[in-house]
Amino acid sequence: MKLRKLAALVPALIILLMPYAYAQKPRQEIAKTLQAQSEAWNRGDLESFMQGYWKSDSLLFIGKSGLTWGWQQTLDNYKKNYAGAEAMGKLAFDIKVVKPLEGGKAWLVVGKWHLARSIGDLEGHFSLVWEERNGKWVIVADHSS
Repeated sequence: MKLRKLAALVPALIILLMPYAYAQKPRQEIAKTLQAQSEAWNRGDLESFMQGYWKSDSLLFIGKSGLTWGWQQTLDNYKKNYAGAEAMGKLAFDIKVVKPLEGGKAWLVVGKWHLARSIGDLEGHFSLVWEERNGKWVIVADHSS
């Protein structure tokens, strides 16, 4: 009798835990992508760093110079502003918030970035909006200051 009750509970537990399990996949993919971006930056590989971004003219980057639209323009700005290893330094992220938006259709990541550089450290904060595009979670909007 107890086994039958337990067997009846298993499907209910699976249904209850499915949203939690589903929510962990984007969170894990986002964390993995941020780690890969940090590693790419620290190798001086901006093209690989940019693989975490949506490769679209609709990508939005907001920084000290205002709005930038598009993946290529964002990459070009990074290349202009961080030319060479000395300017790039070593990047570290300190993630403060990771939470789903719109029922998990998008995710918000808020954190702090730090560049350790021989010419003087830089740091600031960021908010990233992530969406799944073509089966991959990517940054669709980045506000970094």
